[in-house]
Amino acid sequence: MPMVIDPLEVLPASTQVTALALAADGSWLAWGDEQGNVSIHQREGGDAPSFTVDGGVSHIAISDQGMLIVGSHSGDLFGHERLGGRRWTHSLGGGCDHLAASASGDLIASIDGARLLHLLTSEGRLLGHHQQGELMLLAVAQDGQLVAVADDEGNVTVLSRDGEVRFRREQRGESGERVTALEFLADGHLCVAREALGVTLGDEEEIALEWWNPLGTEIGRVELGSRCEVLSASGGGVDAGMFDGKVLHFAADQSESLRHRSAYSISDLSSSGEDLLVASWFQVRCIDAAGDERWQVEHVGLTQMLRVSSDGRMIAVAGDNQNDYTRENQVLLIDANATPYLQQEGEDIDADLAAFGGEESEDTARITDETAYADTGGAAMETLLTEDEWKAWSGDGGGGGGDNSQLLDLLEQEMTLTDATEVDDFDIMEGLADSGGIGNLPPVSDAGEDQVVAADEDGTVVVLLDGSHSYDEDGEIVKHVWRDENNRVLGEVAQVKVKLPRGNHTFTLTVTDNDGASTGDTITVQVQLV
Repeated sequence: MPMVIDPLEVLPASTQVTALALAADGSWLAWGDEQGNVSIHQREGGDAPSFTVDGGVSHIAISDQGMLIVGSHSGDLFGHERLGGRRWTHSLGGGCDHLAASASGDLIASIDGARLLHLLTSEGRLLGHHQQGELMLLAVAQDGQLVAVADDEGNVTVLSRDGEVRFRREQRGESGERVTALEFLADGHLCVAREALGVTLGDEEEIALEWWNPLGTEIGRVELGSRCEVLSASGGGVDAGMFDGKVLHFAADQSESLRHRSAYSISDLSSSGEDLLVASWFQVRCIDAAGDERWQVEHVGLTQMLRVSSDGRMIAVAGDNQNDYTRENQVLLIDANATPYLQQEGEDIDADLAAFGGEESEDTARITDETAYADTGGAAMETLLTEDEWKAWSGDGGGGGGDNSQLLDLLEQEMTLTDATEVDDFDIMEGLADSGGIGNLPPVSDAGEDQVVAADEDGTVVVLLDGSHSYDEDGEIVKHVWRDENNRVLGEVAQVKVKLPRGNHTFTLTVTDNDGASTGDTITVQVQLV
């Protein structure tokens, strides 16, 4: 049985938590939800007033100066005091898609919906911009002096805090590649996890982890057996969380060791002193330096967000169980130094079954021949026997005084007859051939190709979303539903027109056939200024 700890606090959330941040000293935390509510919880002194931002909360960070930075899905970037309200607003094009804050050095980096990088201080002062294709990933050095961004073609650019390009790592191979994780190490080196988008030629690795020094020289590379989902700096090395559930530790000399293995993909990693916190499935596990599990704690949802204080003691966890019928939204606050205890089997019994967890007057699961056929007045035996067996056992109807051996002989004869009955062999292939064919095939949803369009003079453009190429091979499509990234219904027809501002916009088309099967497809529309 695993060793578990109980959360220090369980903080309820009104709707799905979309962003989470924990102060460096662990004294307070903040989270945002899909409706734009921002909640602030202080461990001492009472909670600060909550507030709301337009467009729903996409990201939250707490700067090393204690400023709360809030980014929205479709709005701007905001700086809030913990108690004093909003201090500044920085305009973004199409919302905040990525956000990072340095542990020191007072640097805030954000990628907006137009894929433009913004570099600011925690006071809202703009330091610089950078644009490079479709920026998809962002990492900030711990001292706030360097920033790394990756685009959708696998190119990585490292910049200074004012946006000046230091060096550029070009994509490898003709088929292109995708960068899956970026992380700055304590010594300023950059780790890049990438995977090829096609078959590689020669000695080129399909999946690899690379080390780059601050001067732009690649100093190491190792091949990986699975896609790297997340990187976390650990002392002089780095820990890599893999899609196949492994957690690999790479020392400063790039030597590799297996630190943990999970049955599920790794969603987040973070150091806690010499220990490593691993978020996977519904659990957060604490793994010591030897690779042994010290404790685990379970969240009601998939553990997607893991935040740790600078000393590694306070931990905040949030996630989503992705079930609209049983969704329970909460944030866990955990003390890493809590005393673990052994989880006993049955301790986590559901509350609605707790009434059945008491002592039973009789163990009905263990019935011996003696108790089953004992003379208990005949009432109990009558419910177990057929009418003929009851007459044979009870004699002339006297009520349960018969010989037990007669009853056992009857039962033995019945079992012998059952065992001797021939069972016709069932031909599985013949049964499938006579089953009338396969079941319903789901429809094919086709939202069309991604679009890049130019905005008009007013900064907007009308775009046609065309799902008319969707089809159903064994029936017909009876319903089309278009939704935006906030799950709002735009129309229930194959083609809809939408007016879009500058930035990136994602839409989902769901089609349903006449047998009730549904599938979905997405399209991204990028609106650019001429």
